[in-house]
Amino acid sequence: MTRKKLQHFTTLVLFPFLTPAGQDGPAGPHTLFHPYPNRTSFELGHWYWNGTAQKSHQSFKDLLDIIGCLDFDPNDVRHTHWDKINSQLGASVDEEEEDEWLDEDAGWRKTEVTIEVPFSRTTAEPDVRPYIAADLYHRSLVSVIREKLTNTEDDEHFHYEPYELRWKPPHLPHEVNIQGDLYMSPAFIEAHSTFQESPGEPGCDLPRVVAGLMIWSDATQLTTFGNAKLWPVYMYFGNESKYRRCKPSCHLGNHVAYFQKLPDAFKDFAGAHTKGKGVGRECMTHCHRELFQAQWRILLDHEFLEAYEHGIIILCCDSIKRRFYPRIFTYSADYPEKVLIATIRQLGGCPCSRCLIPKTRLHHLGMVRDRQQRATLACSDTSRSPLVATARSLIYEKHYGIDSMAVETILKADSWVPTSNAFLDSLAPFGFNVFIALVVDLLHEVELGVWRMLLVHLLRILTALDKDLINKLDERYRKVPSFGQATIRRFSSNVSELSNMAARNYEDLLQCSIPVFEGLLPAPHNKILMNLLFTMSHWHGLAKLRMHSEITLEILNQQTTHLGEQFRHFKEKVCASYQTQELDREVSVRSRRQTRDAAKRKANNVGRANEDNNTKGKGKATGQSQDLPAPKQPKRKKSFNIQTYKFHVLGDYHRTSELILLSIHTVTHLSQGELEHRTPKGRYHRTDRRTFVRQLTQIERRQARLRRIKQQQQQPASRVELQEMATDPKLQHHIGQSERIYDDFGQYLRNHKGDPTMQNFLPGLKDHILDRLELETTQSPAERSAHPDQHNSILFKRNRIYHHNLARFNYTTYDVRRAQDVINPRTQHCNIMLLADCSDDGHYLYAKVIGIHHVNIVCVANVYESHRFEFLFVRWYELVQIHSWDSHTLGRVRFRPLAHKDAFGFVDPGMVLRACHIILAFSQGQRNPGECGISPLVGDKHDWHEYCVNW
Repeated sequence: MTRKKLQHFTTLVLFPFLTPAGQDGPAGPHTLFHPYPNRTSFELGHWYWNGTAQKSHQSFKDLLDIIGCLDFDPNDVRHTHWDKINSQLGASVDEEEEDEWLDEDAGWRKTEVTIEVPFSRTTAEPDVRPYIAADLYHRSLVSVIREKLTNTEDDEHFHYEPYELRWKPPHLPHEVNIQGDLYMSPAFIEAHSTFQESPGEPGCDLPRVVAGLMIWSDATQLTTFGNAKLWPVYMYFGNESKYRRCKPSCHLGNHVAYFQKLPDAFKDFAGAHTKGKGVGRECMTHCHRELFQAQWRILLDHEFLEAYEHGIIILCCDSIKRRFYPRIFTYSADYPEKVLIATIRQLGGCPCSRCLIPKTRLHHLGMVRDRQQRATLACSDTSRSPLVATARSLIYEKHYGIDSMAVETILKADSWVPTSNAFLDSLAPFGFNVFIALVVDLLHEVELGVWRMLLVHLLRILTALDKDLINKLDERYRKVPSFGQATIRRFSSNVSELSNMAARNYEDLLQCSIPVFEGLLPAPHNKILMNLLFTMSHWHGLAKLRMHSEITLEILNQQTTHLGEQFRHFKEKVCASYQTQELDREVSVRSRRQTRDAAKRKANNVGRANEDNNTKGKGKATGQSQDLPAPKQPKRKKSFNIQTYKFHVLGDYHRTSELILLSIHTVTHLSQGELEHRTPKGRYHRTDRRTFVRQLTQIERRQARLRRIKQQQQQPASRVELQEMATDPKLQHHIGQSERIYDDFGQYLRNHKGDPTMQNFLPGLKDHILDRLELETTQSPAERSAHPDQHNSILFKRNRIYHHNLARFNYTTYDVRRAQDVINPRTQHCNIMLLADCSDDGHYLYAKVIGIHHVNIVCVANVYESHRFEFLFVRWYELVQIHSWDSHTLGRVRFRPLAHKDAFGFVDPGMVLRACHIILAFSQGQRNPGECGISPLVGDKHDWHEYCVNW
């Protein structure tokens, strides 16, 4: 492509509404929609590729909008060469048919990955032989950065400079620093300051900007059934808000590579050089590590290293040239992949990827010595590199075995492996530390790790005590109400089976565990368990905060100490008192695994027996043995083990939060990598299921290029208009305007005659109205009731009361985000909280909403004008126990007796803070079991003695 052509296309991308260079008039349609010939065909192509793979009703409506457009012309699509267009859209930089796309975006490349396979002196032909392990599909990291920084839609959300956010607490004499995103973190600010204070490139005075890179990789199953897997590598930019990064619809997760594993053909290659014997497990594992590091060396190419050291100059969307320095801040992965990245042994003597604390001291979480050793024994390339170099010389030059005594003597003490680290070899000279970049992972390490481990052992303890306690636990979880849109989901019928549970389900189990487990264990074990569950929930909530301050970080540090103490106390006092065994599901899993392994071994034996002509009867006997049923497996003893990596890593959360802010990428519901997995899974359904990796790269480019064309057609003003159409943030609540559902006041009261809930309903309502109208501000309700003339001054238009099903309450979250709670009196989402008076105990009042109503009131002074008056009819909770951090107890409430004068009341919707989650206090029992109750309106037959405020 000529320079003139490239310049023309770049101008079109950055400034789509300007006339391209070299033309006097506006660009033709063939230029704007290339490679589509016209707008109609482009709209259809965009609908097909960027819509959902499985078409929905909304997708059908979108298609109708395209076909129903006045500009739609069937002749424009009748002769469109769709296959050719799709081929152009999905083209990669290494394909023969080049197009304009390949000069302006980060297309995909295919590179052969070669590893050196060492055959030790114990084999027939000791030597080091190259092996082409796989074809790696990847994108240039520098090209991805260029593509990102020339994207007009994302430019307005990209932070070129970091900033500090400070808050002045009313109880402190000084300001505190607030961290909510990577570009607010100390690590990012320090990197930015380093570039501003250091001498720049010779002869360059351009602004210098840090491009914060966040890597995320994890293998995933593409289908529910089958063995189709993908190992994607995603790259995000920390210069953008985490709230946008965690929205798949924003398309901020850049797919940069699809890693490959050792193919099955590798065994044939190894067998050909070992006279059919093959290589051992240690050598296979070593080659797997070598392949992983080799693929990263391809990504960390010379171009990226040049950019890492000297930066890259990019003309941004605001027409300003800047020099960008890419910096990798985080690498998020699960433990098996962290082992590969850090080049350590999985579950070795020092299993942590950040420090060299031995396995025997992993349970010292929160101790002073543990904190000191995390710093003094931190992993360092300074001590690692000489050891690995010596071991590799023995393996590759002197042909020692991977697991030979000479190699083990060098590496085993610190759990290193004889594999060169691509990150340390390439980026360590620039100050990059891969061990620090491997950040904590709340999803795998806590919710699917420590908490799941604790939950499973609690099930073992309950089984050892009484199997009926498991049924009681399931019953209690079934009675826990859901909360919010997805904050607490409804639990399955049998929680104890732990079947088909994702991390979010385990999170919900933890958040509701205190009232559910209370009273299941005898004293004093019950109190120990309650303290542990409270501390665990408190720590988990702090670790998941999306906005941290110096105060919350210090609390998290303290709670980490308490959590370690509580776990060790639980293990010593509670776990030691019970003889726990495997659960039935654990026995079944182990039995199935052993049966599969035995079947594989028998199949191999049969194959070898059939090769021997003299063992026909023996082979038949072996085949008959396969039909025998597997013997029933006995239950094994199971103890509670906290000497694990996942328990140890809880101590790194405070430090990671302090430097980088862990909740940027580890919040379960906003986990950007897990959400991004939906994208390749959706694309997989568009492939032929055979060479799907290559087809996934083509689909990714098609969708990205179609979005770019769409952006060029959108006016910037249209995006602003959509933002202005959002709900007014000053609107505190919303109740429907409809007046279709109503009752006459007299009929409404007669319908509920005899119900204690409706006693004094009308006088109470008028008192409430008078209070809000500020007609009587000096008299109490008792004094006002002595003067019925004041009640008579309030009239109801048409004598009607109007009913509503829903009330929506908008509020601001702690991380300064808008949120909404929906109250529905006919469901379990019916509890609200309000601020309490200073004279009352506790900070909040709690109530159950019985009805959502409004009336149109008419004052005697002006009968020609009516006013809409919204109110909530509620049943009040009274406080029994205040929430206490020190005593590790939740707040408790209960209903007042129906005959109590303050059992019911009216609430101004404008005074509601938000909804609250109230759970039955199961240990206290039901108030009137087996009785029918006296108030059908509130359903008091379902009342319990007490309730726990779970917020």
